[in-house]
Amino acid sequence: MNLLNRISEKIKEDLSMSALIKLALVFLIVWLFQETTGIWQAVLAKLWQILKPFTIGFVIAYVLRYPIKIGEKYGVPRKVMIPLLYIVIILISVWILSSLVPMLIDRSGSFINSIIEGVNWLTKTLANLSEDGLPDWISRFMNNAVDILSDLKGLIPNLPVLLTQTLSALTTALISVILSVFMLFSWDKIRHNVIRVSRRISRKCFESIFAINEEVSDYVRSMLILMIIKAVEYSLLYFLIGNNDWLILGIMTALSLFVPYIGPTIVNCIGIVSSLTLALPNIIALIILILILSNVDEYVISPIVHARNTNITPLMALFSLFAGSALLGVAGIIIAIPAMLSIRVLIRKYSDQTSAADGTKEESTV
Repeated sequence: MNLLNRISEKIKEDLSMSALIKLALVFLIVWLFQETTGIWQAVLAKLWQILKPFTIGFVIAYVLRYPIKIGEKYGVPRKVMIPLLYIVIILISVWILSSLVPMLIDRSGSFINSIIEGVNWLTKTLANLSEDGLPDWISRFMNNAVDILSDLKGLIPNLPVLLTQTLSALTTALISVILSVFMLFSWDKIRHNVIRVSRRISRKCFESIFAINEEVSDYVRSMLILMIIKAVEYSLLYFLIGNNDWLILGIMTALSLFVPYIGPTIVNCIGIVSSLTLALPNIIALIILILILSNVDEYVISPIVHARNTNITPLMALFSLFAGSALLGVAGIIIAIPAMLSIRVLIRKYSDQTSAADGTKEESTV
């Protein structure tokens, strides 16, 4: 009975009128937000449409500041380095659009054909190895894969038409590039304003922002270097084993780094399947070399490239990718790892501050 009285008194103390009003206001806000979801989504969509070029331009400037820093380190002024860098980028883009993209489009049909032939070869081989034939679910899976690839192949002749219809995307890209140029010229001013505003908010905010910047900067720099290395490595690998689509597979392997662990594994499987029509020694050599390169990249090249400990565990990477995909789709997958690194920096700083505070309390008690 005494226990029930104590519980009743505790509830009366905690559930005061002010606490009930605050709780009711929280529920009211949640309810209003839920009821006006359509309005907020429309407002956020319009806001993102306005901020999208500025966000993309900032990302471009954020990435390109590395080569500009290198140029300034060797005595090339920023006023010279920025135009020179964009001229090089424009020339590379023109070359890609005029020669590489048409070649990739022409080769993509035969590339899909090679994958279909590889799937059919794998189906026949498995059927020959099994006395009772393939199980129904494997046959249906293989047939569906071939149908999907055939449908995908049917879209390829329309790719040039689709490219000409992306005027809105090209306009956004052009505006973003122009904004990135202005941001690069005034990068020191932007940095100074971020420092000033963050310090006005709090010292913790200032320290957190620049800790996140350092972590994400190392990740972006390492990612760009690893993408170049992967593109060269795997293009050369597929070229040497006789795969005619070596350039496509090399580019796909480099881009797959945006989706750690999952992306490279999927591309490696596609590369092996597309090479199944080659001679058996070539297929065996490909599988062995992929295993060797994967381990060399993971345990030798990546630790050398990463300036700091920006490596993440597979579990955290997969969780970040699935969460980003669920929240923002493709864009969420791309920013998942930088976002996770930022959250990890904030957790570390909070943990360090908590540990320091606990240590101070223990010293004061002693």
